[in-house]
Amino acid sequence: MIRRPLLYGASAFAMAVVISYYAGTMTAAAAALPAAAAVLVTKKRNKRYFRPVLLAAAFYAAGTVCFCIDGLSYDRGIVSPGENKEVKGRCLQVDTEAVDEDTTVVRFRLEITESDGVRSDSKEKILVSYYKKKGDETSDTEMVPGDRICVSGEVESPTGRRNPSCFDYRLYLRSIGINYTMQAAEVSIEEHAGAESLGGRMYILRENFLAELERAAGREASSMMAGILFGSKNSLDEDVLEEFQKNGTAHILAVSGLHVGIIYGVISHLWRWRKRWIYLSAVMFFFICYLYMASFAISTVRAVIMVAVHIIAGITNRKYDLASAAFLASLIMLAKEPMYLFNTGFQMSFLAVLSMAILIPVIKYFYGGIFLSGAAIQLGLMPYTAYTFNYISLSAVFVNILVIMMAGLMVPLGLCAVVTVEICRPLFRIEAAVLSGLCRMLIQLNDMTAVEGVTVFSVTSPDIRLLAMYYLSMLLFLSEEGRLLIMRKRKALLSCMAAAAVVLSMAFGAVCGSGFRNADVVFVDVGQGDCIHFRTDDGKNYLIDGGGSLNSNIGKKILKPYLLKNGVRKLDGIFVSHLHMDHYKGAAELCREGMAEKLFIYEGDKISENEIVRDTGMKPEDIVYLGQGDQVRLSEETIVDVLWPQKKSVREYVKMAGEDADENETSLIIKVSIGEADFIATGDVDEACQNRIEEKWKDGLECDVLKVAHHGSRYSYSDDFVESCAPRYAVFQVGKNNFGHPDEGVIEKYRGKGIMIYRNDRDGAVGFDFKGNGKTEVMTVKKDRWVMASGYYKEKEHAFITIGRDIKEDNI
Repeated sequence: MIRRPLLYGASAFAMAVVISYYAGTMTAAAAALPAAAAVLVTKKRNKRYFRPVLLAAAFYAAGTVCFCIDGLSYDRGIVSPGENKEVKGRCLQVDTEAVDEDTTVVRFRLEITESDGVRSDSKEKILVSYYKKKGDETSDTEMVPGDRICVSGEVESPTGRRNPSCFDYRLYLRSIGINYTMQAAEVSIEEHAGAESLGGRMYILRENFLAELERAAGREASSMMAGILFGSKNSLDEDVLEEFQKNGTAHILAVSGLHVGIIYGVISHLWRWRKRWIYLSAVMFFFICYLYMASFAISTVRAVIMVAVHIIAGITNRKYDLASAAFLASLIMLAKEPMYLFNTGFQMSFLAVLSMAILIPVIKYFYGGIFLSGAAIQLGLMPYTAYTFNYISLSAVFVNILVIMMAGLMVPLGLCAVVTVEICRPLFRIEAAVLSGLCRMLIQLNDMTAVEGVTVFSVTSPDIRLLAMYYLSMLLFLSEEGRLLIMRKRKALLSCMAAAAVVLSMAFGAVCGSGFRNADVVFVDVGQGDCIHFRTDDGKNYLIDGGGSLNSNIGKKILKPYLLKNGVRKLDGIFVSHLHMDHYKGAAELCREGMAEKLFIYEGDKISENEIVRDTGMKPEDIVYLGQGDQVRLSEETIVDVLWPQKKSVREYVKMAGEDADENETSLIIKVSIGEADFIATGDVDEACQNRIEEKWKDGLECDVLKVAHHGSRYSYSDDFVESCAPRYAVFQVGKNNFGHPDEGVIEKYRGKGIMIYRNDRDGAVGFDFKGNGKTEVMTVKKDRWVMASGYYKEKEHAFITIGRDIKEDNI
């Protein structure tokens, strides 16, 4: 008899999806041959393991087939990126977010039924964004799920991963079934069919409740309850949301199994009749209505399926097993949408359930008090949150007890208020006042317990192989089956299981891991701006520039995650070429996050030291001023030579500042030598400056990698300078811009010299691993690759040796 057969089925199904996504369905199909051989071998030699092996092989085949079918449906879509289309379809979900006082962005998912007059039944989905000004005739209060919508605009492919191990927006959208995006120029509602559908009515009820709650209790309470009851965090203050995330209590703001469990407990307590099929029907109808209001959040769907299994187990007098119910729910969801497997909400939801099922019996040997469930969940999720979100909360176990208690009041009371807002306004106002007080208490509790550096710590992402080993070991050795094998001292089988865990972890790391952790230099993708990360021979980490944007905190949102996810807890220093926003602002923001020990900057900027200290939060003694001829030895084999600009007197610096001299001309130009390899960072200097640098350092400019000056501007190319540098590789640090960067003529000049060209806008981050003996391994994040038979045109990290290979076509 197989104990928990769904364990084998769900694991094999998930493995098929992972192999199909990363290696293609042809490879996944080929991997089915060893599985078939294993079935035949166990049937002849060990019939005891025949059934679990057969079950795993069957579900592996099912996973491969489901993934292939999903990929083929992706191919059958009738829209393509880069095309202007008039698209018609059914609205599935609507969210609104205020941009400013005059503008609101309306985002809605559209199931396409027609494109430019061509009908389709592929059920292709697109995410549409529409920026609505005050007085716009198209009103988001009129648009509800179920309406027939017509939109026009350019279809776009979502942005994939731009930096190694960082967030992949394209994969996220695919994990929720969305293929493309569109910023709509025009939106019209062709048919108001949503108000008559169940989903439309639930949406109207939800929006009416939140609007009335905001009027009665204020925006803060309305935003909090939108997150707690419906998982909508668009209107929540960003700092409050970040605090909840760091403190390990963000699950309260993302409708999860906790919410469904609370609601189910209340319903079960109130239902006084016999709990048979009518009870199941009533509970499921209620939860279907709730799923519509919560936009079918993945964790909520999982919890509702498990509730249905729990009720059916009671009706049929069968024992309910938490782990088996979780495995069944995962199989149902993955069969419908295999890409759910790559969704963070899906992963965390099932990890939390499995952590309780596996770890609670183990922890009970040592502790059985009130913190038992919280401790099990935190032990199960801590490595995952460290890897994904780069924080660890020591207070999470204790704080979550209070959070769960408060949720036990807020969720039922909030749902009651959803009903009473329509039928009894005086009672609703009382409920709104109570909810407002509870929301303030929840925010204050989180604020008091989330103390950076005391209860909450930023951490680097652990190696993905260690992560895989942790969860495989937990599943194999701490589950009931594993504990029985340990008790029975089945040493041979346990040894085989341990070997399998090691092999699978190494294989998973090879497929999913990033080679960038070994790179000596990484040209980080910060959009239209410069940022270079390099490592010294003794493991120290430095940046040259940090990009910057007027509308976004590049340091906090891009650079800090990039560093933490690639093993860098704190930089030893940042070199800033000049104080223009697209070079300096991101570096200053990163300094304010406490991520840098030293700041290296041009000597002429010393007259602006007060402003620099204010911008960066650095102490004056941590700022190092440099000029032409200076040399900084960062380690035994890593040296920085300052090539430009020239040193001047304080009077000349003041005069230059008064004359508002072009700061590009005083960019800090440095040559970094790491062992036998060199690269030059050129800031934004123009052709004249490069010629002067070439005259001064002609014999010392030769390098392996050249960062092209001023994002490839037509005025930033010097033939003599490039000839003296004689680089094998040139990197254009450029993003979407209106300046015409990089200039096609400049690109052709570099290519005409036989120099390999890389661009952040096309390649994403570009890494160089200097192997010695003149060999260099080059890696880029954005490498389009067609995965045969899967139907996914996706981005994948890759690495290849450039020496001795003709790969110029890859750079066109």
